[in-house]
Amino acid sequence: MAHTRIAAILLASLLITACAPSTPPDGSLPCDPTIDVQRAVGFDVALEATIPLAAFAETPSEVDSGRECSEKRLGPLWGSGVRELRSAGALYERDGLTGFSVVTYQAVGLTLDALAFAFERGAATGRKTQDIRIESVQVGAWEGSRMTLLNGDKRQVIVLFQVASESDRVRGLLTSDLSNAEIDDLLARYESALR
Repeated sequence: MAHTRIAAILLASLLITACAPSTPPDGSLPCDPTIDVQRAVGFDVALEATIPLAAFAETPSEVDSGRECSEKRLGPLWGSGVRELRSAGALYERDGLTGFSVVTYQAVGLTLDALAFAFERGAATGRKTQDIRIESVQVGAWEGSRMTLLNGDKRQVIVLFQVASESDRVRGLLTSDLSNAEIDDLLARYESALR
């Protein structure tokens, strides 16, 4: 729903997107490749529970979850064999223009490299994106990828990382117009909550 206000840059399939209907779609049904996206509060309660909400000093403006099933939505992930990408996220808005999202992505065979590549490809094809920089980072003891870019006049930083004990899952911190010090603090809180 609102998560794209914070990170409206890439493949919509990789971000928290569509407005949540009042009744969640049935997430237990097979992922039909004609379905672009299904998203709602409570769509995947177990995945929503992986977001460490208590780690952050703020209260999220929304928490939801969903999945993407079509080749169009999955983009480069389709080429790496992913046929259903589930995600859950919490959006922390500060003034409608700045803030961050904490996201868990999950799919059979999902890797940090595959998801980071999909984000990179999505950013490279954005009409308003420029100055894209990618670097390898450490989030605590875990390998990560950090992408920094300008989206219009907004500086966005996306950090993805994979916790060693979590197969088929990648964690993300998506930020808009936050300082490096704020991002480092959020990552430290996120990492500490997952230990």
